[in-house]
Amino acid sequence: MLPFVGPDIEQAIRHTFKLTLLHNAYPVVLFFGIVMSVGFALHKPSRARILFAVGLSLLLMHFEYGKHIADPLLQQTQVTLTTDTVNHRFVWLINKLITRIIPFFLLVGGVFATITSLLLSRLIRKK
Repeated sequence: MLPFVGPDIEQAIRHTFKLTLLHNAYPVVLFFGIVMSVGFALHKPSRARILFAVGLSLLLMHFEYGKHIADPLLQQTQVTLTTDTVNHRFVWLINKLITRIIPFFLLVGGVFATITSLLLSRLIRKK
């Protein structure tokens, strides 16, 4: 396949590529779903198609928020907002907001928008 490298390097490259795709399968599928749904929405616009793209975008944002954004945001917020006298209730509230409430609303919003768009498109097809 790659004529300028040895078979062991070629196998390592294939293995790295395969593991990277397997590790990121969920966001890759969501991304391609978003691209396809935006393409369909641009081709024949409808509320259901736009809502489907928004739902998939919220689900992708939920995944990336939990994986990459939540911990650095929590640390930065705690460092920024805590003063000399620590208000433990405020720190607890910020902790719950960043680690529990925002991911919950992203997930529920994404699932709700996706299911609603599917039901809406089904109702449109029946008419």
